[in-house]
Amino acid sequence: MKIFGLVVESYGKYVKVKTSDGEYIIKSGKKAPKEGAKIELKDFGIGDYVAKVLAKKPYNFRELPSVRFVQLAEELVEGLDVLSKERLIVAIALFLEEISKRREIDKSILQRLRKALRQSQAVDSAQQSMEKKESNDDRRELEDFLNYLNILSGRYGLIINEGIVFLDREGGTFEVFLKDNRIYGVTQQNAMRSSVTLYFEKIPENVTELEKRLRNNFDVVSIKLEAMRDGTYV
Repeated sequence: MKIFGLVVESYGKYVKVKTSDGEYIIKSGKKAPKEGAKIELKDFGIGDYVAKVLAKKPYNFRELPSVRFVQLAEELVEGLDVLSKERLIVAIALFLEEISKRREIDKSILQRLRKALRQSQAVDSAQQSMEKKESNDDRRELEDFLNYLNILSGRYGLIINEGIVFLDREGGTFEVFLKDNRIYGVTQQNAMRSSVTLYFEKIPENVTELEKRLRNNFDVVSIKLEAMRDGTYV
């Protein structure tokens, strides 16, 4: 790959680059180039600015967030143990950006969202004992907070329980981020039938049980092992 691009946004470690075949979000430990700078993206040889591609539009996501929210999302997931963490960062950034259209993203929101994300992780017995002492009022308050954010988040949604679920409401897709797996789902519905297709990075042991449960809500259920060809699930 060798593509020339224009820096359209720069914030912290992150840069958004527009090229002839789409947009990229890249990350580097070096000082980011200024907005308006022209840079060369390539996956061979050496260069003055070495960076990692975090996401690409249209292949990875239908839209890419402002890199300011990518920086915030990275701080929120710091310390979380999940598969496909970089993809989760971009997903949470999209969620935050959509909320920001309706209210300010202040420290209180970030702190409470970080707390909710921490609760999605498996915990040890000592931590479990401490969490049992947490009042039902505290749990309900956190649930109400997440419901409030999902009302504000427009096109996107974020559900946090045993895993982290990112919803693309307009696209009819969802992703589940777990410690040892990631699930990508596509839903379709018309007057005749409804269907869901799940793509797993690893097929779980309880997949048959999961399929049975899904058939209570969908006419057609397809389970597949994830494979990517030029950014397309097959």
